[in-house]
Amino acid sequence: MLPRVLHKTRHSIYLSKPSGMFVHPTSEQRNGGETLLTWTRDRVGHYVYPVHRIDRASSGIVCMGLSSEAAAALQSLLQAPSAKKRYLVLTRGKTPESFECDIPLARKKKEEPVPAKTHFRTILTNGDFSLLEALIETGRRHQIRRHLARLGHQVIGDSTYGKGRINESLRKDFGLPRLFLHAYQLEHSDHSIGISSYQQVDPLPADLLVFLRLLFNQSDLLPGGLIESQEANG
Repeated sequence: MLPRVLHKTRHSIYLSKPSGMFVHPTSEQRNGGETLLTWTRDRVGHYVYPVHRIDRASSGIVCMGLSSEAAAALQSLLQAPSAKKRYLVLTRGKTPESFECDIPLARKKKEEPVPAKTHFRTILTNGDFSLLEALIETGRRHQIRRHLARLGHQVIGDSTYGKGRINESLRKDFGLPRLFLHAYQLEHSDHSIGISSYQQVDPLPADLLVFLRLLFNQSDLLPGGLIESQEANG
């Protein structure tokens, strides 16, 4: 699966990153290969500057600046309290209607934990599994996955913090394709161009949507992959 351009301005470009692709070259990328940065650079014809990133296994919105100055300005906007980064995530178990987790997280095992906070809202649940909207206040490594694992609601398809037996069963019975974590909405202000609130949405990808409909046995679930089209079901 290839990336998609969601929106492009004179200063920035918003992309849909597929699962399995790194945002930029990293030491974890042992075999080289294309990254979202190189893919985007080749298409716009010049260097681009990542503003933030999401995990390799995750899919969803990533913003890049078309200049270093634009990237710095966008980073500042995304770090503002008014900025919102929302994800769709499927977990094991029945979750409350809304809840949060503020367990501090360390970047590495030997480092001191730092503050981390995630807000969750249950969109759908069948008692065994729950589809959540996650809103992160901080951007720690694997924050959503680690917070949910600490709460006993491991992310479906998570090979690091999840439940291997459950993932294997879902792959066999329902065709679980990958980690069920998708960055679907990015919201920030941009007063430099007269916008008080800019919002970019990337609907749930087809592979996750097909799996979700099979798991919940609802062929019309989340029309278009957008949660705005679906009422919450407790």
